[in-house]
Amino acid sequence: MFCPNCRCEFEGWVNKCPDCRTTLLEVPPHIQEISSTPISYEALVDLVRDNGGQLSIDLSATDVGMRRKRGFPYFGFRLSWVKRMQGAKNGIVVDLLTTDVGTEIRRRFPYLGYGYAWGKTMEGNIAGNSIVLKATKVHKESKWSFPYSGFGYAWTQELSGDCGEKLEATFITMDVARKRGWGFPYFGFGSAWVKSGTLTLKLIE
Repeated sequence: MFCPNCRCEFEGWVNKCPDCRTTLLEVPPHIQEISSTPISYEALVDLVRDNGGQLSIDLSATDVGMRRKRGFPYFGFRLSWVKRMQGAKNGIVVDLLTTDVGTEIRRRFPYLGYGYAWGKTMEGNIAGNSIVLKATKVHKESKWSFPYSGFGYAWTQELSGDCGEKLEATFITMDVARKRGWGFPYFGFGSAWVKSGTLTLKLIE
């Protein structure tokens, strides 16, 4: 089941989004494709060179992954991560998909559980040219509320990689979305994912 508002996926037995209370859909909400014309790799390199050797493109999350778990006796975990990011600038379209997700679950006495999830690898294309990014910096934090609700938040703060042999790429997170909820009697569900960021291409010296 999928929330058309939060763009998150939930277990089939859930009828409404536990965060925004929107009625869930059986199929994923439609993702608007950004029309683009592929360009050659050399043309992309020339565009970066003509822009002073650096080109930045703002990206936004268009799809989010989410899993919710419970552990005996009172541990609640919600794992969220950005599944897809898209953006465009001057006809240069970027489309990235998360292909590897990192997860971690921690427990603290007596009933505090913290679940973390983040994108380890993103793959996609820039104007038709392939790119692979790997996480180089991950942010994790934990919070709790009386009496036994634990909330874990994690997201990828920075990814880096190469686009071909002449361009290096770095993605920096600019904004993060967070969700927080409770379940009877002591279940705390916290999650976070990248909402927007900037992808920068630089010429490799």
